[in-house]
Amino acid sequence: MCSKISKVAIYGRVIHEEFYPYFKQMLRDLNERGVCLTCYKPFYDFLREKCGISDVFQAFYEEDVDRDTDVLFSVGGDGTFLDSAMRVKNHGVPVLGINSGRLGFLANIAQEEIPQAIHWLCAGDFDVEQRALVKFEMKDNPFAEFNYALNEISVLKTERSSLLKVHAYIGEEYLTTYWADGVIVATPTGSTAYSLSCGGPIVAFGCDNLIITPVSPHNLNMRPLILPGNVQIRLKVESRSGDFMLSADSRMQRMSDNHELFISSGDFKMNVVKMPDHSYYDTLRNKLNWGEDKRNKKDKS
Repeated sequence: MCSKISKVAIYGRVIHEEFYPYFKQMLRDLNERGVCLTCYKPFYDFLREKCGISDVFQAFYEEDVDRDTDVLFSVGGDGTFLDSAMRVKNHGVPVLGINSGRLGFLANIAQEEIPQAIHWLCAGDFDVEQRALVKFEMKDNPFAEFNYALNEISVLKTERSSLLKVHAYIGEEYLTTYWADGVIVATPTGSTAYSLSCGGPIVAFGCDNLIITPVSPHNLNMRPLILPGNVQIRLKVESRSGDFMLSADSRMQRMSDNHELFISSGDFKMNVVKMPDHSYYDTLRNKLNWGEDKRNKKDKS
């Protein structure tokens, strides 16, 4: 269990109109409990214009949240949750995902669960899980300000290129060359995201692993590979167009082929709030319909 919260930062991008009442009630509940509220300034500008919210926040931030923040509320979908990693960085501030979108695998607090979540938070009745990040280094890194990702690092073909040739090394040892539309290096958290849609395995978030998953490989015998988290992966890309797309979660940048990418497990972890009635395995079943079969819906043995 954790200490009671007294300071909450709100992060988001946009929310849909049907979520406005839930959001306003959330702010009222927190205010009534004496919680100090800060807000990401661009999100506040949106709220002030669209929701008429003006005087509930005591401070604003443009980049990192204050280190003395008890919890960051990420309000939106899973993409917003991924972006919140750039707001907390290595400060250790736990993130709670409030789902105003659709899937809500990471942002898994549904709108009707918000009052109960606030009750638990203010009572200190919650836990914190640590999620591994993936770190990437390269010359002229376009994401040098925060060269980490929660889900995955990907190299992908551009819209004008044919297959990529991605030469992969584990440390100094040559692994293979992927002829594919791209290659994903995912964390266990990211194993249920893009990697999964490309045929990668589900790896529980508590494992210390990196997962290499090819995107639409030309060779049918090319399969995903699970690696220990203490290795360094080196990728060298060749393409006919002379460039490729580098993706770090929701950030993307076109890069020239003369870049080498060095990928490893992050040197810190992201803290994520876990509510008492939420389970990772429940989320697998409920959000991904994992193992769903009309023949066994009543079978929970």
